[in-house]
Amino acid sequence: MKRIACLVALAAASLSGSAFAALTLDRTTTVTDSLGGKLAVTTSGSIELPGADTSSQLALVNFHPHDKANLSVNGSLARTHERSNETVTNTYNGSVTLSGTDKDGKPVNDTLALQNVQVVRDGNGPVFSGTVVLNGTSVDAAHLPDAAKHLLRSVLRVFEFD
Repeated sequence: MKRIACLVALAAASLSGSAFAALTLDRTTTVTDSLGGKLAVTTSGSIELPGADTSSQLALVNFHPHDKANLSVNGSLARTHERSNETVTNTYNGSVTLSGTDKDGKPVNDTLALQNVQVVRDGNGPVFSGTVVLNGTSVDAAHLPDAAKHLLRSVLRVFEFD
């Protein structure tokens, strides 16, 4: 019983705001696919209750999504992540180029640029803003067509490696 009381006291102390100091985060992740492509992401910032403020820099060099030889990605992206209470805001900038062929063998040569693209989640689902430039055509992120939304989601998934 004494042991349980100690664990409860420790848990309560760790959850109180005054007992929890901000943590500094510095992390680098490198992924190399079987075809020699590389994804490198460096993240730094602070994490504290009830929020976080981090920055990530991601570089893709001949990276093959899903380890498929027929499609590669090159480019760089930056993400800032801010969390405060119930609101999470991710802001993206940068560009990537996808080249090769898709799963049906059709040629792919797409360039996707993100200009202050924000994804805000505050309990009502994500809200998009900013500009997405797909192959030279600018589109308001809030009004992306379904095909561009799919491509954007696929590209932003690379941050899951972080």
